[in-house]
Amino acid sequence: MRGGIGLSSISVQPTSQGSAQVTQSSSVPGGTLGKNAFLQLLATQMQYQDPLAPQSNSQFVAQLAQFSSLEQMTNVSSGVQTLISAVGGLAGSSQMAAATGLLGDTVTVTGSGGGAVTGVVTTVASQNGQVMLTVNGAAYPLSAVTSVSK
Repeated sequence: MRGGIGLSSISVQPTSQGSAQVTQSSSVPGGTLGKNAFLQLLATQMQYQDPLAPQSNSQFVAQLAQFSSLEQMTNVSSGVQTLISAVGGLAGSSQMAAATGLLGDTVTVTGSGGGAVTGVVTTVASQNGQVMLTVNGAAYPLSAVTSVSK
């Protein structure tokens, strides 16, 4: 279960006032509960409520609204993660396309010692997620290009 704790780590005990006391035996970073744990807590609260003094309708509706908000936030979070992955892939493809356009062009790159190296781009490759150009037999990252000429 992502972003929450397992149901087995939640303990619910009835109190003498007819409500339920919830204890959590383990925690996660941020101390958040997942939507399944929230539903279990809601069901347990209903199970242990005092039949002579039941929970008011407005409190129950407020808790259902909180659950709905939690589920929507979880869905938005999943969508954002998918979008971030897609944008990352698009950025890599864009850099590779730009580098491929430099094949056969004369470029000036900043070398490892900080000096300028000028030469013709002979190959373009991806190494460890970074687009590399081969100039004068040495590999340089695309970000090291300072000028291009035909």
